[in-house]
Amino acid sequence: MLKERKDLNDKAFEARHLYKIGMISREEAKEKIDPYVKVFNKTSKEVAKKYDQRPKLINFSIFVR
Repeated sequence: MLKERKDLNDKAFEARHLYKIGMISREEAKEKIDPYVKVFNKTSKEVAKKYDQRPKLINFSIFVR
């Protein structure tokens, strides 16, 4: 599980970099980043529930800022 999350993280940050320099379109970046965002939000909800806190959720536009 941890290795899968690390791979998604690497792909998402690479896609963000390529999007920021204009090498890929918004749609292509969104396809590559969305799996990471879903895993991040799921993990955030689990940790927040464990510690009785509100989760810190992200979406595509927040991630590429």
